[in-house]
Amino acid sequence: MRHILLGLMLAVLTIGEAAAERYVIVNGQRLTDPELMRLERYACTPISNGNYWLDMSSGRWGNAGNPRPMGHVRYCCFNQCRRPSLSERGLLLNRY
Repeated sequence: MRHILLGLMLAVLTIGEAAAERYVIVNGQRLTDPELMRLERYACTPISNGNYWLDMSSGRWGNAGNPRPMGHVRYCCFNQCRRPSLSERGLLLNRY
């Protein structure tokens, strides 16, 4: 009985690990876990499993097989690339 219970626990753990496996393909290459973590850190967002294209020069990305860009990847965590305010750009209107 003890062996059966141990076998069931091992099977559940194995299934859980397989379900948690990431499968992200970018430009035809499957990303390793460290590459995926680096890209998620750079994009400041989690990346869903899927097949994508990424133009490294412009930062545009999309779903593989669809040439239409779906977004833009750039390093913008924690407001590091926020747009300057109107006053910082000299565009704030002053009525006086």
